[in-house]
Amino acid sequence: MSYSVTYEDGFLIREIGSIGSKPDVAITELIANAHDAGASLVKITIPLEKNQYIVVEDNGTGLTNEQFENRWLKLRYDRKKHQGQFVECLNTSENRKKRRAFGRNGVGRHAGLCFNDEYTVETWKNDEVNIYDLCLSSGGQPIEVKEHRKSFRQGHGTKIKVLATRNLISVEQLTEIISVRFLFNPEFKVKINDRQICLSEHPGVIKKTEINPIGNIKIKLTLVDSSSVSRTSGQHGVSFWLGGRLLGNPSWSISGTQIIDGRKSFAKRYTLIAESDDLFDYIEADWSGFRSDFAAISKISEDISLFVKACYLELSQTELLNTKRDVLNNNKHEIKDLPKLARKEIYDFLDRILHENPDIKPELLEIALRAAINLEKSRSGVLLLHKLTNLPQGDIEALNTFLDEWCASDAMSILSEIDSRIKVIEAIQRLSSDHTVDELHTLHPLIEKARWVFGPEFDTPEYASNRGLRKTMEIVFKEKCKKEQFINSAKRPDIVVGENSSVSALGLEQFENELKKTKHVLLIELKKGGFEIGRGEMDQAKYYVEDIWHAGVGSSQPYIKAFVVGDSINNMTGKYQAVGSDKDNKYGEVHAITYNELVRTAEARLFLLKEKIESRYSNLEQDDLLSELLDTPEQAALDLAM
Repeated sequence: MSYSVTYEDGFLIREIGSIGSKPDVAITELIANAHDAGASLVKITIPLEKNQYIVVEDNGTGLTNEQFENRWLKLRYDRKKHQGQFVECLNTSENRKKRRAFGRNGVGRHAGLCFNDEYTVETWKNDEVNIYDLCLSSGGQPIEVKEHRKSFRQGHGTKIKVLATRNLISVEQLTEIISVRFLFNPEFKVKINDRQICLSEHPGVIKKTEINPIGNIKIKLTLVDSSSVSRTSGQHGVSFWLGGRLLGNPSWSISGTQIIDGRKSFAKRYTLIAESDDLFDYIEADWSGFRSDFAAISKISEDISLFVKACYLELSQTELLNTKRDVLNNNKHEIKDLPKLARKEIYDFLDRILHENPDIKPELLEIALRAAINLEKSRSGVLLLHKLTNLPQGDIEALNTFLDEWCASDAMSILSEIDSRIKVIEAIQRLSSDHTVDELHTLHPLIEKARWVFGPEFDTPEYASNRGLRKTMEIVFKEKCKKEQFINSAKRPDIVVGENSSVSALGLEQFENELKKTKHVLLIELKKGGFEIGRGEMDQAKYYVEDIWHAGVGSSQPYIKAFVVGDSINNMTGKYQAVGSDKDNKYGEVHAITYNELVRTAEARLFLLKEKIESRYSNLEQDDLLSELLDTPEQAALDLAM
């Protein structure tokens, strides 16, 4: 039993893609076919209305009947394989440059199907004319010759004729498109409705180079000033020209890689011409761009980007000056009120930004300028004077008395510390009742900032993690906890995260006999929200103290004070345990405390100031509060912007 392959209706239209649906692409392909046939002139007739004929005629080599059958009627005809990469030109002079063929995939010849399901090909060579009426088909073949006629005619050439029943394009639109898709060549002319088209030229050359991004691929790069010759803004960007034909549409983005911001005046003025004869095998059949599987395009984009940015830095000095002038002009009234020295610092500040970040967007530059102006105003007292004029009578009297007794900088230092401590209390109070809070990344850092709550002896920044203490923690807990519980070992190796709690240790180092040793350790175990502290938890903390003391920290055995912090304490559980063989040999102690007790103790040690100025803190957004206390990336970004 034999089988045969059949074709569905419309197969060929789908096969040729945009060539069969976009009129500009279809006409471009027919011109390219004429170019590859060695033509020096292509005459195109475009009707004003539908149901009239579109005609594309050239004076190329033409086809014999045998050539038409072997080339035109063969789907996906491989031109390079059968005819080579260069065009056959009749009456070619010795001085004439070889013309490289555009065609590769054998689909452009059927571009007439964009306008109708039928079209006619008339081709003549060797004084013989062959005329073929072709139409879409299905079943055994996707296209068929309805009729073949012969006659006689001198010379050579090809004419395609199709009745335009769909996709008709205007003469003006087609003229504009074609004029930028083929490079000017005095030996290749195109006429539309008897009017010669001025094909694209590249005057205004600014800089040239050649790159060899990968293998045997070479690309000639030419930066041109297109401000005086571009007919459309679409011409700006990187233009790939292969053998004198434009690939796709120029763009400052190559296969998703942004070369330069297209909104910049540089991008709107200049065009980069990328010419190569080594990229024909990597393009889409309709010349819309490079194939998606062309991996080398990323390296090509990288090399092009380096060249463009070098040109931009060299040529953008005027643009940078204009950007600076615009930003200063937008803020000239505020700058005018600044002292001369402050104005100079503003100008120098902008120059540094533009020198280090020539690609900065104008709106970001203006934000930076306004921030600098505000800082200068603050330094020059403008903002202070503004605030003083709006103070109520009571505050003016209080401020006057305050300034009689206090230095402003000392007062700010004290108030800043008090403010920071009250905010820590506020944050702990809010978060301790939330059972979903991450104690490692949120509660533990807050509790460590509030170590003064556990006793006045801990109110010193000298309590910190050190190498010896981290080593001790690893020794003590490696037998009791799984390795993955040291989940943040790179940043916080002194914190061990268990199933229901996290444990951290801070040490105070002091000199003894000219040697620095850890004399005291603060051990904090935070239980998860809702957890009740019982005897087992107190005993466990006692074991931690014993193990740490016996393991030692470096060459010392410090006194260890441990606190177990939880939501509540079991009625049958004592809140204090001494650790040691007897009263005279005590080396540690364990305390149980609730989060609420922690907060109340902290408030008491701050003389209940939080209650007196409650409104200052109660309205703080939680995210803003944590960003300030924990120095999150969001806050760091804000600090940098300011």
